[in-house]
Amino acid sequence: SIQVHASTQQPGDAFEIGTTVVEISVTDPSGNETTASFTVTVTDDEDPQLLDMPDDLTVGTDFGSCGAMVTWPEPIPSDNCEAIGLASDIENGSFFAVGPTTVTYSLQDTSGNSTTDSFVVFVTEDEPPTISGVPTDVVISAESGLCGASFDWALPTVTDNCTVGEESSTHQPGDFFAVGSTTVTYTAVDTAGNSTSASFSVEVIDDEAPGIQNVPLDAV
Repeated sequence: SIQVHASTQQPGDAFEIGTTVVEISVTDPSGNETTASFTVTVTDDEDPQLLDMPDDLTVGTDFGSCGAMVTWPEPIPSDNCEAIGLASDIENGSFFAVGPTTVTYSLQDTSGNSTTDSFVVFVTEDEPPTISGVPTDVVISAESGLCGASFDWALPTVTDNCTVGEESSTHQPGDFFAVGSTTVTYTAVDTAGNSTSASFSVEVIDDEAPGIQNVPLDAV
């Protein structure tokens, strides 16, 4: 009878990626021996995975800047064999301008399989413009013979972390102000729709004594 002498592997064994030669040798009762072999080739066709990819992020601008530095938890590379080459097209912690930006990660394994995944960083512009150089409240006297006075002042300066869209004022330097108190208001709106206002008051007082005309001459 023929007896199995040896086998380098057994049915049901696990084989690593690549080609493995399985050799089987048999002997008969007279001690004659022969060998035979076959190959088992295992290919890795499974793409790697990016685990715990960040969800889309929405952040406000950094103060005074038209964008934001943004960080996020790095995704975790995973593969049935060995994952290599985790890469992102935008570095974690980079500066992102106002608006949406897509961040894409790619991952390869040692067999050349690859995968990509992405998320969106959306930076919102929530910082209103700044109005500086607004005059303080003033009190002036009415001009002689008039029930009010003109008042002049230096224009305020409007700045924004991104772009100022519109500026307006209820009054202009050199305008005539009637006796009493008048509020002068400046308003600035940026291109994202954020607005701010600043104001000062101009109070005109009537400190001119009345005059008497056509007074009769002394009677004799």
